[in-house]
Amino acid sequence: MSKSGLHVVIPVLNRWHQTRACLRRLLDQGQPPAGIVVVDHGSVDETAEGLATEFPGVVHLESDPEHWWTGASNAGIRTAMDRGASRIMLLNNDCLLGQGSLHRLLEHAEQNPDAVIAPVQRNTSGKVQVVTARTLFLLGFQTLIPPGSRRKAGNGKLLPTGMIVGGRGAIIPRTVFDRVGLFDEARLPHYGADHDFYLRCRKQGVPLRIAADAFVDIDETITTLAWGPGSLSLAQFLETLRRRRSHRNLRDLSTLFRLHYPIPGLWWVGVGLNLLRYTAVYVTARVARVFAPAGRK
Repeated sequence: MSKSGLHVVIPVLNRWHQTRACLRRLLDQGQPPAGIVVVDHGSVDETAEGLATEFPGVVHLESDPEHWWTGASNAGIRTAMDRGASRIMLLNNDCLLGQGSLHRLLEHAEQNPDAVIAPVQRNTSGKVQVVTARTLFLLGFQTLIPPGSRRKAGNGKLLPTGMIVGGRGAIIPRTVFDRVGLFDEARLPHYGADHDFYLRCRKQGVPLRIAADAFVDIDETITTLAWGPGSLSLAQFLETLRRRRSHRNLRDLSTLFRLHYPIPGLWWVGVGLNLLRYTAVYVTARVARVFAPAGRK
Protein backbone atom coordinates (compact mmCIF):
# COMPACT_ATOMS: atom_id res chain seq x y z
CA MET A 1 0.00 0.00 0.00
CA SER A 2 1.48 3.35 -1.02
CA LYS A 3 1.87 5.97 1.65
CA SER A 4 3.84 8.45 -0.44
CA GLY A 5 1.11 11.04 -0.65
CA LEU A 6 0.30 11.44 3.06
CA HIS A 7 1.53 14.51 4.93
CA VAL A 8 0.63 15.19 8.56
CA VAL A 9 -0.01 18.77 9.72
CA ILE A 10 0.38 19.51 13.44
CA PRO A 11 -0.27 23.08 14.70
CA VAL A 12 1.49 23.76 18.01
CA LEU A 13 1.82 26.49 20.61
CA ASN A 14 4.26 25.53 23.36
CA ARG A 15 3.80 22.23 25.26
CA TRP A 16 6.91 20.67 23.72
CA HIS A 17 6.50 17.55 25.87
CA GLN A 18 3.17 16.86 24.17
CA THR A 19 4.51 17.58 20.68
CA ARG A 20 7.38 15.16 21.33
CA ALA A 21 5.00 12.42 22.49
CA CYS A 22 2.70 13.03 19.50
CA LEU A 23 5.59 12.79 17.03
CA ARG A 24 7.11 9.72 18.64
CA ARG A 25 3.80 7.88 18.47
CA LEU A 26 3.31 8.98 14.87
CA LEU A 27 6.78 7.80 13.82
CA ASP A 28 6.35 4.54 15.74
CA GLN A 29 3.45 3.41 13.55
CA GLY A 30 5.68 1.19 11.40
CA GLN A 31 5.00 3.17 8.23
CA PRO A 32 5.81 6.84 8.76
CA PRO A 33 4.07 9.37 6.50
CA ALA A 34 5.81 10.98 3.56
CA GLY A 35 6.06 14.27 5.40
CA ILE A 36 5.27 15.92 8.73
CA VAL A 37 4.74 19.68 9.03
CA VAL A 38 4.76 21.15 12.53
CA VAL A 39 3.29 24.66 12.38
CA ASP A 40 4.63 26.65 15.34
CA HIS A 41 2.52 29.77 15.85
CA GLY A 42 4.36 31.52 18.65
CA SER A 43 5.97 28.94 20.96
CA VAL A 44 8.40 30.37 23.53
CA ASP A 45 9.44 27.06 25.08
CA GLU A 46 11.96 24.51 23.74
CA THR A 47 9.83 23.52 20.72
CA ALA A 48 12.22 24.87 18.06
CA GLU A 49 15.33 23.37 19.67
CA GLY A 50 13.59 20.05 20.35
CA LEU A 51 12.40 19.68 16.76
CA ALA A 52 15.83 20.47 15.34
CA THR A 53 17.58 18.08 17.71
CA GLU A 54 15.18 15.13 17.96
CA PHE A 55 13.19 15.31 14.71
CA PRO A 56 15.42 16.81 12.01
CA GLY A 57 13.28 15.27 9.25
CA VAL A 58 10.17 17.15 10.38
CA VAL A 59 9.37 20.44 8.63
CA HIS A 60 9.28 23.20 11.25
CA LEU A 61 7.12 26.00 9.89
CA GLU A 62 7.05 29.21 11.91
CA SER A 63 3.69 30.94 11.68
CA ASP A 64 2.16 34.19 12.90
CA PRO A 65 1.15 34.05 16.61
CA GLU A 66 -2.17 35.63 15.60
CA HIS A 67 -3.07 32.72 13.35
CA TRP A 68 -4.58 30.57 16.11
CA TRP A 69 -5.56 26.99 15.15
CA THR A 70 -7.26 27.79 11.86
CA GLY A 71 -4.58 29.95 10.30
CA ALA A 72 -1.81 27.63 11.51
CA SER A 73 -3.59 24.60 10.06
CA ASN A 74 -4.10 26.37 6.74
CA ALA A 75 -0.42 27.34 6.61
CA GLY A 76 0.53 23.70 7.18
CA ILE A 77 -1.93 22.46 4.56
CA ARG A 78 -0.54 24.88 1.95
CA THR A 79 3.00 23.77 2.76
CA ALA A 80 2.03 20.10 2.51
CA MET A 81 0.39 20.73 -0.86
CA ASP A 82 3.49 22.54 -2.10
CA ARG A 83 5.48 19.44 -1.11
CA GLY A 84 3.25 17.19 -3.22
CA ALA A 85 0.74 15.89 -0.66
CA SER A 86 -2.20 13.97 -2.07
CA ARG A 87 -3.68 13.38 1.40
CA ILE A 88 -3.35 15.46 4.54
CA MET A 89 -3.87 14.30 8.11
CA LEU A 90 -4.76 16.94 10.69
CA LEU A 91 -3.38 16.10 14.12
CA ASN A 92 -3.25 18.27 17.23
CA ASN A 93 -0.26 17.84 19.53
CA ASP A 94 -2.48 16.66 22.39
CA CYS A 95 -3.39 13.59 20.31
CA LEU A 96 -1.64 10.19 20.27
CA LEU A 97 -2.48 7.81 17.43
CA GLY A 98 -3.27 4.29 18.58
CA GLN A 99 -0.76 1.65 17.54
CA GLY A 100 -1.45 0.46 13.99
CA SER A 101 -4.09 3.14 13.45
CA LEU A 102 -2.22 4.98 10.72
CA HIS A 103 -2.02 1.79 8.65
CA ARG A 104 -5.74 1.12 9.06
CA LEU A 105 -6.70 4.71 8.27
CA LEU A 106 -4.63 4.59 5.09
CA GLU A 107 -6.19 1.30 4.05
CA HIS A 108 -9.66 2.83 4.36
CA ALA A 109 -8.48 6.00 2.57
CA GLU A 110 -7.17 4.05 -0.41
CA GLN A 111 -10.41 2.11 -0.68
CA ASN A 112 -12.46 5.33 -0.37
CA PRO A 113 -10.37 7.96 -2.16
CA ASP A 114 -13.02 10.70 -2.10
CA ALA A 115 -13.91 10.46 1.60
CA VAL A 116 -12.70 12.25 4.71
CA ILE A 117 -11.79 9.51 7.19
CA ALA A 118 -11.15 9.97 10.92
CA PRO A 119 -10.37 7.62 13.82
CA VAL A 120 -12.42 6.88 16.93
CA GLN A 121 -11.59 9.31 19.73
CA ARG A 122 -10.64 8.09 23.21
CA ASN A 123 -9.44 9.86 26.35
CA THR A 124 -6.04 9.11 27.83
CA SER A 125 -7.56 6.35 29.97
CA GLY A 126 -8.72 4.53 26.84
CA LYS A 127 -12.41 5.31 27.28
CA VAL A 128 -14.20 5.91 23.98
CA GLN A 129 -15.47 9.49 23.76
CA VAL A 130 -16.57 9.99 20.15
CA VAL A 131 -17.28 7.54 17.34
CA THR A 132 -19.94 9.02 15.08
CA ALA A 133 -21.53 12.42 15.67
CA ARG A 134 -24.01 14.77 14.08
CA THR A 135 -25.30 18.32 14.44
CA LEU A 136 -28.67 19.76 15.42
CA PHE A 137 -28.25 23.50 15.11
CA LEU A 138 -32.00 24.07 15.31
CA LEU A 139 -31.95 23.08 19.00
CA GLY A 140 -28.54 24.56 19.78
CA PHE A 141 -26.29 21.51 19.27
CA GLN A 142 -23.25 22.09 17.09
CA THR A 143 -22.16 18.58 18.12
CA LEU A 144 -24.48 15.76 19.09
CA ILE A 145 -23.29 12.23 19.87
CA PRO A 146 -26.06 9.67 19.18
CA PRO A 147 -26.90 7.29 22.05
CA GLY A 148 -25.16 3.96 21.69
CA SER A 149 -22.71 5.15 19.05
CA ARG A 150 -19.72 4.41 21.30
CA ARG A 151 -20.52 0.70 21.11
CA LYS A 152 -19.52 0.72 17.43
CA ALA A 153 -15.85 1.27 18.27
CA GLY A 154 -13.54 -1.57 17.28
CA ASN A 155 -15.90 -3.33 14.85
CA GLY A 156 -13.54 -2.82 11.90
CA LYS A 157 -16.13 -1.07 9.77
CA LEU A 158 -16.10 2.30 8.07
CA LEU A 159 -19.03 4.21 9.54
CA PRO A 160 -20.89 7.18 8.04
CA THR A 161 -21.01 10.24 10.29
CA GLY A 162 -22.69 13.61 10.12
CA MET A 163 -19.77 15.41 11.79
CA ILE A 164 -16.07 14.84 12.47
CA VAL A 165 -14.91 16.45 15.69
CA GLY A 166 -11.71 18.50 15.47
CA GLY A 167 -8.26 18.09 13.98
CA ARG A 168 -7.70 14.73 15.60
CA GLY A 169 -6.29 12.36 13.03
CA ALA A 170 -8.69 13.03 10.15
CA ILE A 171 -7.27 12.21 6.70
CA ILE A 172 -8.49 14.62 4.04
CA PRO A 173 -7.80 14.10 0.31
CA ARG A 174 -6.21 17.06 -1.43
CA THR A 175 -9.07 16.97 -3.92
CA VAL A 176 -11.46 17.86 -1.08
CA PHE A 177 -9.54 21.05 -0.31
CA ASP A 178 -9.49 21.85 -4.02
CA ARG A 179 -13.25 21.40 -4.08
CA VAL A 180 -14.36 22.89 -0.74
CA GLY A 181 -11.55 25.31 0.10
CA LEU A 182 -9.46 25.59 3.25
CA PHE A 183 -10.63 26.40 6.78
CA ASP A 184 -12.26 29.81 7.30
CA GLU A 185 -9.52 31.63 9.19
CA ALA A 186 -11.09 35.06 8.64
CA ARG A 187 -14.37 34.34 10.41
CA LEU A 188 -13.45 31.38 12.61
CA PRO A 189 -9.81 31.73 13.68
CA HIS A 190 -9.95 29.02 16.35
CA TYR A 191 -13.00 27.02 17.48
CA GLY A 192 -15.79 26.31 15.00
CA ALA A 193 -13.63 26.23 11.86
CA ASP A 194 -13.57 22.44 11.81
CA HIS A 195 -17.38 22.25 12.10
CA ASP A 196 -17.79 24.80 9.33
CA PHE A 197 -15.37 22.91 7.06
CA TYR A 198 -17.04 19.51 7.50
CA LEU A 199 -20.48 21.04 7.02
CA ARG A 200 -19.24 22.55 3.75
CA CYS A 201 -17.95 19.10 2.83
CA ARG A 202 -21.40 17.63 3.46
CA LYS A 203 -23.05 20.28 1.29
CA GLN A 204 -20.61 19.45 -1.51
CA GLY A 205 -21.39 15.73 -1.21
CA VAL A 206 -18.03 14.72 0.30
CA PRO A 207 -18.46 11.50 2.35
CA LEU A 208 -17.54 11.80 6.05
CA ARG A 209 -16.48 8.48 7.58
CA ILE A 210 -15.17 7.07 10.87
CA ALA A 211 -12.74 4.15 10.86
CA ALA A 212 -14.05 2.11 13.79
CA ASP A 213 -10.81 0.10 13.93
CA ALA A 214 -8.50 3.13 14.30
CA PHE A 215 -8.06 5.20 17.46
CA VAL A 216 -6.62 8.47 18.70
CA ASP A 217 -6.14 9.23 22.40
CA ILE A 218 -6.74 12.85 23.47
CA ASP A 219 -5.68 14.74 26.55
CA GLU A 220 -8.98 16.53 27.15
CA THR A 221 -7.73 18.41 30.20
CA ILE A 222 -5.93 20.99 28.06
CA THR A 223 -8.10 20.93 24.95
CA THR A 224 -10.32 23.84 26.01
CA LEU A 225 -10.98 26.13 28.97
CA ALA A 226 -14.53 24.80 29.11
CA TRP A 227 -13.47 21.23 29.96
CA GLY A 228 -15.01 19.91 33.19
CA PRO A 229 -17.47 22.75 33.97
CA GLY A 230 -18.13 21.39 37.47
CA SER A 231 -14.60 22.31 38.49
CA LEU A 232 -14.91 25.95 37.38
CA SER A 233 -15.58 28.89 39.66
CA LEU A 234 -18.20 31.41 38.55
CA ALA A 235 -15.46 33.74 37.29
CA GLN A 236 -13.86 30.89 35.32
CA PHE A 237 -17.25 29.89 33.91
CA LEU A 238 -17.83 33.44 32.64
CA GLU A 239 -14.31 33.43 31.22
CA THR A 240 -15.16 30.40 29.07
CA LEU A 241 -17.81 32.51 27.36
CA ARG A 242 -15.32 35.24 26.54
CA ARG A 243 -11.91 33.76 25.73
CA ARG A 244 -11.12 32.28 22.32
CA ARG A 245 -9.31 29.36 23.93
CA SER A 246 -12.71 28.06 25.04
CA HIS A 247 -14.99 26.22 22.61
CA ARG A 248 -17.88 27.94 24.43
CA ASN A 249 -16.75 31.48 23.56
CA LEU A 250 -19.75 33.43 22.33
CA ARG A 251 -17.95 35.24 19.51
CA ASP A 252 -17.05 32.11 17.54
CA LEU A 253 -20.19 30.26 18.59
CA SER A 254 -22.35 33.08 17.24
CA THR A 255 -20.42 33.13 13.94
CA LEU A 256 -20.85 29.38 13.50
CA PHE A 257 -24.59 29.56 14.14
CA ARG A 258 -24.97 32.53 11.79
CA LEU A 259 -23.38 30.46 9.04
CA HIS A 260 -25.28 27.22 9.59
CA TYR A 261 -28.51 27.80 11.50
CA PRO A 262 -31.31 26.32 9.35
CA ILE A 263 -33.64 29.31 9.78
CA PRO A 264 -32.00 32.48 8.45
CA GLY A 265 -32.14 35.38 10.90
CA LEU A 266 -32.90 33.21 13.93
CA TRP A 267 -29.36 32.02 14.64
CA TRP A 268 -29.52 33.74 18.04
CA VAL A 269 -32.18 31.21 19.09
CA GLY A 270 -29.68 28.38 18.59
CA VAL A 271 -26.97 30.28 20.47
CA GLY A 272 -29.39 30.96 23.31
CA LEU A 273 -30.38 27.29 23.59
CA ASN A 274 -26.72 26.29 23.53
CA LEU A 275 -25.87 28.77 26.29
CA LEU A 276 -28.90 27.73 28.35
CA ARG A 277 -27.87 24.09 28.21
CA TYR A 278 -24.24 24.85 29.11
CA THR A 279 -25.36 27.00 32.04
CA ALA A 280 -27.69 24.27 33.30
CA VAL A 281 -24.87 21.71 33.11
CA TYR A 282 -22.56 24.05 35.01
CA VAL A 283 -25.08 24.84 37.76
CA THR A 284 -26.02 21.17 38.17
CA ALA A 285 -22.36 20.13 38.37
CA ARG A 286 -21.54 22.87 40.89
CA VAL A 287 -24.48 21.95 43.11
CA ALA A 288 -23.51 18.29 42.97
CA ARG A 289 -19.94 19.25 43.87
CA VAL A 290 -21.05 21.31 46.86
CA PHE A 291 -23.17 18.53 48.28
CA ALA A 292 -20.83 15.67 47.42
CA PRO A 293 -19.54 13.66 50.42
CA ALA A 294 -16.16 14.75 51.79
CA GLY A 295 -13.33 13.22 49.78
CA ARG A 296 -15.31 13.01 46.53
CA LYS A 297 -15.19 16.67 45.50
